[in-house]
Amino acid sequence: MKPEIIDGIKFQIGIDGSKTLLIESDRLNECINYVLEGHAKSIFINYFQGYLLPEIDFLSKLSDVLEGLHLPESKFNIEVVNSLHKLKYLGIADNKIDNLNLSNFPNMVSLACEYSPRLKNLESCKNLTNLTITGYKPRSKDLEELSVHTKLEELHLFKPDILNLKGIENCTQLKKIEIFSARNLTILNALTPLNNLNSLELFQCKNIQDFDQLGNLKNIKKIILSECGEIKNLKFLKELKELEFFSFWDTTVLDGNLNYCNGIKFVGFKDKREYTHKVNDFKNK
Repeated sequence: MKPEIIDGIKFQIGIDGSKTLLIESDRLNECINYVLEGHAKSIFINYFQGYLLPEIDFLSKLSDVLEGLHLPESKFNIEVVNSLHKLKYLGIADNKIDNLNLSNFPNMVSLACEYSPRLKNLESCKNLTNLTITGYKPRSKDLEELSVHTKLEELHLFKPDILNLKGIENCTQLKKIEIFSARNLTILNALTPLNNLNSLELFQCKNIQDFDQLGNLKNIKKIILSECGEIKNLKFLKELKELEFFSFWDTTVLDGNLNYCNGIKFVGFKDKREYTHKVNDFKNK
């Protein structure tokens, strides 16, 4: 997405209309003053957007005003980030050296980060509504550590080392869950109490044994099961009266019976000779 120029400053405009100032090192003082004057509350620091300096110590000047920080590069010393107590939105890469103490951010509502021993006090972020974690590897092999985040509305897990979703049942406000490359995930039954869940997307989760539990998600509107190995059958779909979008690309339905997909607005999959239907048999809207 091409940046927009506002008052001579580069901004990235989000789909929701949010504005993120792109910090340029050759105009650093100008960018700092623009934030201090209250014209921007969220910033993006990245080489490809014009930040060429080796450090980000200037952030200490913004500790009383900055609410959003996007820092996708891992080359910086990030100790200074711990001073940004007003942060509500944080996306940050792990530099493999510095600790990030999340108890410093009592107002945090959106966090995207890597899971590591340097990530401290995740449980303290009680107001989180959106959480993205890469490499989540809890000792419990489940989601019990995340159960304290009862205000979560969206959860995105990339390459988590988990066996089941135990603990997620406490996050009853969840509306959307995405899980990518959970190779050891086998059990989904903890999803059952999530009455507000309307979107579930699973990618490369090839060892799940209880897809039938999805039939308990009475309010679900969208399900994607991409590259998720084998499903015995799709009988669970007949319980999902609100389902509008169902895709099982490169996931094999063993009994081949796709009649349960009839009536769903969008159905996507890879055609197989043994299936009762072809993709073109469904009038996708």
